[in-house]
Amino acid sequence: MASSEVTEIHLKDYAAYPYDVENVTLEFDLEEEFTVVTATSVMRAKPSSIGAPLVLDGRQSFMELLAIYIDDKPVPSRLCAFNPNAEDTRLVVDSAALPADGAKFTLGVVTKFKPQDNLELSGLYKSSGNFCTQCEAEGFRLITYYPDRPDVMSVFTTKIRADKTKYPVLLSNGNLVGSCDLAGGRHMAVWVDPWRKPCYLFALVAGDLAVVESAFTTCTGKTVDLRIYAEQKNISRCDFAMESLKRAMKWDEERFGLEYDLDLFNIVAVDDFNMGAMENKSLNLFNSRLVLATADSATDAAFARIEGVIGHEYFHNWTGNRVTCRDWFQLSLKEGLTVFRDQEFSSDMGSRSVKRIGDVRYLRDAQFAEDASPMAHPVRPASYMKIDNFYTLTVYEKGAEVIRMYHTLLGEEGFRKGTDLYFERHDGQAVTTDDFFQAMSDANPGCDIGKLKNWYSQAGTPTVTCERVYDAGAKTYSLTLTQVLPKTPDTGGDQPKVAQLIPVKVGLVDAKTGKDMDVSGNVSVTSAGSTSTCVPVPGDAGSVVLRLNDMSATFTFAGVESEPVPSVLRGFSAPVKLAVTPALTADELLFQLAHDSDPFNRWEAAQKMAREIMCRAIRSTWHEGKTELASDDDAAEAIVADTAWGKFVDACKGIFRDAASDVVDRAWVEEALSFPGVGSLVQELKPVDPLAVHKVVKQFSKRFALACSDEIEACYATCKAEAAASGEYLVDETQTARRSLMGYCMALMGAAGHGGEDASELAAAAKTARNMTETVAALGALNRHPTAKSARDAAFDAFKQKWRDDNNVICTYLSLVAGNSGYGASPLTEVKATMADESMYSHKIPNKFYSLIGGFARGNTPGFHAADGSGYVFLADCLLAMDKTNAIAASRLAKPFTEWRLYDAPRQALMKGEMHRILKAEPSPNMFEIMTKSLA
Repeated sequence: MASSEVTEIHLKDYAAYPYDVENVTLEFDLEEEFTVVTATSVMRAKPSSIGAPLVLDGRQSFMELLAIYIDDKPVPSRLCAFNPNAEDTRLVVDSAALPADGAKFTLGVVTKFKPQDNLELSGLYKSSGNFCTQCEAEGFRLITYYPDRPDVMSVFTTKIRADKTKYPVLLSNGNLVGSCDLAGGRHMAVWVDPWRKPCYLFALVAGDLAVVESAFTTCTGKTVDLRIYAEQKNISRCDFAMESLKRAMKWDEERFGLEYDLDLFNIVAVDDFNMGAMENKSLNLFNSRLVLATADSATDAAFARIEGVIGHEYFHNWTGNRVTCRDWFQLSLKEGLTVFRDQEFSSDMGSRSVKRIGDVRYLRDAQFAEDASPMAHPVRPASYMKIDNFYTLTVYEKGAEVIRMYHTLLGEEGFRKGTDLYFERHDGQAVTTDDFFQAMSDANPGCDIGKLKNWYSQAGTPTVTCERVYDAGAKTYSLTLTQVLPKTPDTGGDQPKVAQLIPVKVGLVDAKTGKDMDVSGNVSVTSAGSTSTCVPVPGDAGSVVLRLNDMSATFTFAGVESEPVPSVLRGFSAPVKLAVTPALTADELLFQLAHDSDPFNRWEAAQKMAREIMCRAIRSTWHEGKTELASDDDAAEAIVADTAWGKFVDACKGIFRDAASDVVDRAWVEEALSFPGVGSLVQELKPVDPLAVHKVVKQFSKRFALACSDEIEACYATCKAEAAASGEYLVDETQTARRSLMGYCMALMGAAGHGGEDASELAAAAKTARNMTETVAALGALNRHPTAKSARDAAFDAFKQKWRDDNNVICTYLSLVAGNSGYGASPLTEVKATMADESMYSHKIPNKFYSLIGGFARGNTPGFHAADGSGYVFLADCLLAMDKTNAIAASRLAKPFTEWRLYDAPRQALMKGEMHRILKAEPSPNMFEIMTKSLA
């Protein structure tokens, strides 16, 4: 089916499915050449839909329909026809074949297909010799003909038959209720899931897998058997994931009162997987990179991701499974809510402030860019062509920020009341974001949160301007907040937007003492709509939440004896851009960095100072139309000549000294002194030459490292000595913070050219590293070193040879290669050479595709944005090749093209040229949607 024939689906056209599915039995005969699936469903027309045809989703081009029955009688061909529509083919059974009185009937469907040929990795496919499934969003239609939509929920029974020697492990959803041996060396397992679910949550695994087993005792004393399956060679790396699962189960009971509802919970690690993981009821399938971890094979960052994603998928048991989405427009109902829950879980397991900073950094760098692109859409989209394209940062990350605003506005107690009511009302149902809002609102009748709903229907990142005025005579301090909502493609660009409820958490810092002023009372509010209010923060007299419920409102604090330094948007209480006027001066930012009680705003002060210095340097060395880049010396001079540079460096030296003495959170130090990169600055300076931005960013890092070299080396030496004395490797807050800071120091040493051409200390660190975190830090530092090509190449080759047979670890190597912008004839040269090595790279493995090709396009500015357009041609070629076999994986890496409006005119033309080339090749519907919307 031509991509140009793809139809757009609209939320306004939603209609309930006309039939209820009481239960379904799936029988899988797994053979080496073919798989045969027999699906038997007990159905009944809804009273209002008697006489409606029975429409079943399926993919005629993928599977063969062997038979279709109604109550054991074959359906005549005249009453059953395929109805082509876009990519999929629907099977339509005429109402004449169904009971005329709306009585219950049994539908039988038999299909046949080849899982081993399924390179989409959707539906049922083979991975490393094992059968596995991925049915979200629309993969079930590659298995059988069935109503493949989230609002059709049923009880599933699954029977799996396969060769016992090749596939000794047979898994599906729910509880194992029976198993037996069959003739011919085959065996069978029968699984029953008692909880009604949509087919996107169906899962099956059959293979030769090893297992790690444990158990968890729930809050009511029930024992739940826990099992993690992986290939035998990887099974020793599953222990951390198991402990993470138990921590998540305990946390969900304590924080949300949610207990697991079955006797068994299984996780399976799969190498070939398009996504990170999948929350199938009681049988979670995971990309193996998010399960397997030991000190020698995974970094601290990988351990943190594993814990977070294990928690995320487990938390879906209630927020996604027991209560699911009515339709795919409501995707954030489960994903935004569950991301918020996994963020809170990770915050409670480690440093809350550092976790929050990391989440906000990611949101700003990636989701804000999406909001500013042609692909901008509301948290609840109004339309889509392919739902696979809407598993976006807006749905997940911005969706989580909307949930966090509920929490900020209602408080912990009110939020918990709301979720309790939500589960009580909607357990076992497929619902909408409106249903969630109503439960939260009804549980908190004294709190008006009506305009929070507008976040679901309006795209774009709002800007909140904050005008500050101190009246010394009246002893008042006023903050006038105004929300500015951007024009976005989803509304045609010109449709006016309405006010959104924006919670702005604020504190006032005494400019003399550095202490928070008491702002818990005496705040008056004036606004045109008269609906904005100010509420205290329980247990924190130094903060209040200004509830901006109108387009503009003025909040006036009384009894302010001297002009304070405002601390606005504490904890990043809303996903907005903040503009304070008059802007905070360099001295005020340094004061905030030193004294603000809010860790987020201390971090923000450092980021803002660095960002402003770099932006001024870029503006002074580049202008639109300029064809030649400034020299390194000119870029460096513009940085060090900045009036704020000296004070900024001095403040950072003090932070390094505090970190060496361990009197400050070292993980926070690493975040605070990791300054904005190219992606962040491009958003602020658009349209701009990305290479001009890259040059200044690189020189800023180098000059900063040279200016603070004594403090950096002292901090590194202290951390190194502590690490040597620490003994056992632990994933705890103290050790991970130390390793994080140590790695950051190494990165700066690399940027400064530490050790000259042989980079002896960094090269030695790569050789003597005691864990993967230290190894990757040393390799990353060598990657940034300006002159140590020989040492870098030797270290990289040693790493490659050691891990070349390990698909997971080699992805780390591929990411490092993709990010190399300092060595070789061009950054693209090494990437292409690595692609050509079939022992290292295969586009059939999504993880390798994401690591190498995605790493290059998203993280290698000089290579991807080369002035001759070679980086764009390369990405387009890779996307077209992948699109032919795995459209989902290809479309996930098309995002860099969607941001073409951020760059200067020559690059805009080059990028658009490649996007038009992709369209001329008649790509998949997934790619067609992204390209056409991006060019609109």
